[in-house]
Amino acid sequence: MNLRLTRQHKNFAFAAILLLPSIILLALTIISPLIKSVLMSFTDYSLLSSEQNWNNFANYTELLQSSEFYHSLRVTLVYVLITVTIDLLLGMALAVVLNRDIRFRTFYRSIIMIPWAIPTIVTALIFLWIYQSDYGVLNYSLVHLGLIDDNINWLQSTRFALPSIIVVAIFRQTPLVAVMLLAGLQGISASLYEAARIDGASGWKLFTQITLPMLKPVISSVSLIMIVNNFQMFTLFFTLTNGGPAGSTSSLAILTYITAFSRYEMGKASAIGVIWLVLLFVFSIIFTRIMNRDDR
Repeated sequence: MNLRLTRQHKNFAFAAILLLPSIILLALTIISPLIKSVLMSFTDYSLLSSEQNWNNFANYTELLQSSEFYHSLRVTLVYVLITVTIDLLLGMALAVVLNRDIRFRTFYRSIIMIPWAIPTIVTALIFLWIYQSDYGVLNYSLVHLGLIDDNINWLQSTRFALPSIIVVAIFRQTPLVAVMLLAGLQGISASLYEAARIDGASGWKLFTQITLPMLKPVISSVSLIMIVNNFQMFTLFFTLTNGGPAGSTSSLAILTYITAFSRYEMGKASAIGVIWLVLLFVFSIIFTRIMNRDDR
């Protein structure tokens, strides 16, 4: 017994030593800044002043009474809902196609990840050129095809700015969704489909009765990952529109940046981040419980 306990203690100590650098790095880069941001959200800290006074819930009260905050929250929710929904639909379609025995399947599987491999900032700069109102390739193509009469200023129009950002996000993220769903599809046994076909099941029934139920855990994980990633999307909004025009693309990420580095209200910006974190945390718990309800 003493020998076994000694071995357990040694194993535990060895594991702790291996994990210690990661724990320290995690504490310095995530936990410590998070705690500091939470504490800062209860102060009136500003970059224009050396003083930092505790103001309790004043920042939160002001934000929850601000129409600007609710507008940014609405923009973020619309962006996330549309982007993630289309990502999942297109990703599923691509995954199903690439899971079939088609010609050059390996080649297609290789190149599909190119949009995701390109850095977000580079993708945004490429689409800045595509969307350019005077010499952009999008306006040039649409005019020559006779689909529009005059050039459209895609990123400076309150009507088209947010949809334009959504298109860029879908272009970049759909390949990742497709690959993750494809990995899930490959884990489904072919014998299930063969047995269903023998029973006379059609292609749609195979998809709805076998594919979707078997992919539910993967779909749940992918959906949650994409929702969280898009909820905190900053690069595309900042590079393409910087929240404009007229605040029509001012997401929570943009509002936080403007509050912190344009208005220098670090306390209020931290409060936005805390509300943001709480919303994501609550949503993740509810979403996970809903998706796992049928698995119990």
